[in-house]
Amino acid sequence: MSEVGSISGKLQREVEVLRELNDALLVVEVDALGRSSDFGYSDDEISKSRHFLVDFAARLCSALKEQPQSIDLQPVVHHLKSGMKPVEDWIEDLEVLIRKIQSNEKFADEGLVVLEDILSLLDTEFTEDLQRLYAR
Repeated sequence: MSEVGSISGKLQREVEVLRELNDALLVVEVDALGRSSDFGYSDDEISKSRHFLVDFAARLCSALKEQPQSIDLQPVVHHLKSGMKPVEDWIEDLEVLIRKIQSNEKFADEGLVVLEDILSLLDTEFTEDLQRLYAR
């Protein structure tokens, strides 16, 4: 039963990260399209979303550089390190993304693609964990 509890706890953490990342990415994408007022996003919501993305990208970048990582980043770090794209390229992409967000530049497609790729990896890991849980 403890293994099921462990997987359940992991799923809980993963779903929270997925939700927060997806929400922040949506706000930033809408802002990049110049449609934030159409969707009712305030400047404060946009700022918070940008801050969340900077924090997430910085923590992920640090984890990829072999610095201590939080448990919520372990699945995505594992996927990025075992993928075809070199870790150094991910680090470079994340550092560029952080600089662009911090400078309040509008997002280019490249920055959004990096975040969408990470979101997709997290989603895949979450799905695999769900399948492991229900296979028991």
